[in-house]
Amino acid sequence: MTDFVRGKTQHKKISAEKDDEEIISSKRIVPKRPNQSDKDKKVSKKLKSETTETTESDKDKNLFTSAYSQLKNIKKHKNASNLENLTPTQAKEYIADPNNSLTRKEEEDAKRMLPFLRKNIPTSATRIMKKDLHPGMVVLASFESISEIDITISLPFGLKGFVKFNEISDSFTEWMTKVLENDQGNDSNFKKMKTISDQLRKMFSKGQLIKCGIVGLTDHHTEGLHCTFRPEVVNSGCSIDTFAEGMTIYGTVQSIQDKGYIVSFGSNDYNGFLEFKNTCYYHPGSTNEDPVALYVGQPVECAILEVDKSTKTLKLSASHQLVSRATIKNSEVVTMDSIKAGMLVETKVLAVLNNGLHLAFLDFFAGDVFILHVQNNLESYKPDQNLKARILFVNQVQKRIGLSCLNHILGYKPYPFGTLKTGQIIEENQLTIEKVDPLEMIVSKPSTAVGQSANALVKGYIHLNESETNVDNLTNAFKRASKLNKKCRVKHLDYLDGMATYTCKSKEIEKTFYSYQDIQCGMILNGKIKQVRDDSLEVEIAPSIYAVVPRNSMAEMIVREPAKMFKVGQVVKVRVITVDAEKKRLVVTLKKSLIHSEYPIISNQEYTVPPGTLSHGVITKTTPNLVFVSFYNNCFGVVQRQELSKSIVESTQRQFPIGRTVLTRVLQKGKNGLNLSLIIEESDFETHRQIMDRLIKEQQDKMMKEQQNNQQDNQESEQEESEQEESEQENESEQESSESESEESESEQESESESEPEPTPAPVKKQPTKPTTAPAKKQAPSKVAKTK
Repeated sequence: MTDFVRGKTQHKKISAEKDDEEIISSKRIVPKRPNQSDKDKKVSKKLKSETTETTESDKDKNLFTSAYSQLKNIKKHKNASNLENLTPTQAKEYIADPNNSLTRKEEEDAKRMLPFLRKNIPTSATRIMKKDLHPGMVVLASFESISEIDITISLPFGLKGFVKFNEISDSFTEWMTKVLENDQGNDSNFKKMKTISDQLRKMFSKGQLIKCGIVGLTDHHTEGLHCTFRPEVVNSGCSIDTFAEGMTIYGTVQSIQDKGYIVSFGSNDYNGFLEFKNTCYYHPGSTNEDPVALYVGQPVECAILEVDKSTKTLKLSASHQLVSRATIKNSEVVTMDSIKAGMLVETKVLAVLNNGLHLAFLDFFAGDVFILHVQNNLESYKPDQNLKARILFVNQVQKRIGLSCLNHILGYKPYPFGTLKTGQIIEENQLTIEKVDPLEMIVSKPSTAVGQSANALVKGYIHLNESETNVDNLTNAFKRASKLNKKCRVKHLDYLDGMATYTCKSKEIEKTFYSYQDIQCGMILNGKIKQVRDDSLEVEIAPSIYAVVPRNSMAEMIVREPAKMFKVGQVVKVRVITVDAEKKRLVVTLKKSLIHSEYPIISNQEYTVPPGTLSHGVITKTTPNLVFVSFYNNCFGVVQRQELSKSIVESTQRQFPIGRTVLTRVLQKGKNGLNLSLIIEESDFETHRQIMDRLIKEQQDKMMKEQQNNQQDNQESEQEESEQEESEQENESEQESSESESEESESEQESESESEPEPTPAPVKKQPTKPTTAPAKKQAPSKVAKTK
């Protein structure tokens, strides 16, 4: 809470001996005769103590109690429960009551609470680094991706975390164990893990905000942190008394009942019930009123509709509209341990710092908003301004609370990056430098997201090591508000911070394959074997890009013992069978018949393939009357028994084994795939050649037409620009002519006024001539000149 109390990160611990003496003293007081020197010492000591107390009181005058000095003096009989479980309001009343006393533990708990409270204004806003994270710390994160072994999440300020499948919830771990121990379908471990990962992909969405707890460093990712979604970790220190109607609570689906879901909060003392009808509008921006299906073990953030303390049950709603707007307003139900990341609070600006804001909230607490999580420019914020902010993290060790004012975090939804994607190359002078520091700089580009304002920007981050400059200080090479005169590439998209990480390194920009989105079906690539399993191979295509070779794709026939045929580090040539960039899943084959095939691949799932097309496929399943052939991108076809061969087929399983590569001929599009034939004659090759020639010609015509359209568009745009320039020139010439005419008229007026003789007044003695008649005569020629 300060540091969440501004400034203090270390607090002195009271020694056990000193506390024992202050609380309970067993020593016998022996009176002694005072002398004058003792009196003088007592007076000076008293004055010194009063001065110390005054200074201490001045430092702590903004605290909700001034309890720091009271705790040192008030030692009376114990008459209350553990202070650690009291709310700030209750603690204030407890300490102010002279009938109460504090034990040593209660005093330590109270002092542990004080640093989180409003106190000294810090000189700068704080941000967390990897070294600042500790086990048990709860932070707000965003979902990034799922691999076959873990979940990748984005943590605040560019940190990355990984969650193992058994760190989601107990109920999901039980379901996963049943899947792995099920041997009825004779599925390999690869297929079982694929089933588990596919189930998880139904639970999460890209950029989804979620609470997580820090566990420690991961064992297989050197740059990341091991995290957990378990509710007993996220909700540690909470009880049913720390929740009220209108607040949000994190939990996981424990079971599915007839009318709804039982939600577990990680405690046996209380649970929640979520009705089916209260799951509508679960996803951000959803307008579908139908209930959304949730799965066992799925983490959910819910809004509390009702608290029934008699049954210890919370009635919940998963509507995103309620969850995103639920604001914590009552400080009486919040304790030091129950204040968590993800809470939406109403705050007031205490100070505008050089790198962020310092806010006060919930009557007693204070926290910082780092500049990366400030929505507008710092100049637009003023002291005592009211703001809404969401808590990013609560650091109980360094006594810091971090908040965010970004719109997407306030709305509890993913950041809209628009068409920007990982691996995209940004040309020179397309990024604007917003802020430059010695080791990092912030850049921006116009947003392409739908629904954003015309002035919306997507911010980015470039570190000194990624700038490819020969300077040790970025301020010597770049200036604020200037264009970045370097080509760069999108390295990572952070849906929590709303930042794109860029790199300017030439070797990164020149990479052919930077992400899974750069790979397409049918590509022939070189890779290095990283791992040999009994049912598959793991091949590294490029850094951070890995592919899987199933056992039926290791050779022309199924390999029984892969370890005898392949070695780790062996370089192999593969062909891409399927690629799913969103799931980071890449399946390749080592079959030479497919790698060296010159026939076109079938990868269109709409099956718009002309009849008569020839293509290679792999037999994946056989029945007595059917043979199933798989192609690329999960496309497949079916061969009837009469289309297998001209000769008699005695057994399809024996004559057409699984894993064999066959050349097929497309007959037509069926209901669930393609109808194929394995009977190919000489005339079929000529038909296939004609089809290919026709397709190539159509493609060439299409490209020529696109080029013509582009040229026409360019000509029209150039013509519009020229017309616009001409109109601007005409306007300028007209303006110049009008200015020249006005100048000429003014000159004519001056010349006429100078050439005209001044009228002399008549020599009347009785009445002098009025001076106003002369100016009236002088104005007449000017009016004529203006009309001309």
